[in-house]
Amino acid sequence: MSDQKSRTEIVEVFFDDLDSFGVLHHAKYAMILERGVLSHFAKIGLALGHADLNNFVRELSITYESPVAGMGPVELTFWIEKLGRTSSVIAFRIHSGETLHAYGRRVTVKFDPRTRKPAPWTDSTRHLIEEEFLMKQ
Repeated sequence: MSDQKSRTEIVEVFFDDLDSFGVLHHAKYAMILERGVLSHFAKIGLALGHADLNNFVRELSITYESPVAGMGPVELTFWIEKLGRTSSVIAFRIHSGETLHAYGRRVTVKFDPRTRKPAPWTDSTRHLIEEEFLMKQ
């Protein structure tokens, strides 16, 4: 993470996110990632409906370390590992203070909604992401 800046969002775990044991269901970790990333992007001007949020998830990997028990806030810390011409790689940690619950990475590809083919990021979004997440060398 030496050349990236991380961001942390507080994300709520709700009752319907829990499994029958009262812990966060394994499939809901991806939703924690989505909620946190979209919340942060909205804060920096990339709200739902923005053309550069037309994305397909190409790859998602999650390693589970310690369960999230019960409802309440968890922290999502994420950073951009790579910003390509039409894609991005986000690495993340879901944690409660020092307790690491899960970590992983997500690769998304921006697409043109008319053709459903990869499309380049707009210059304004590329600049915004570089300013927000990438360190100057």
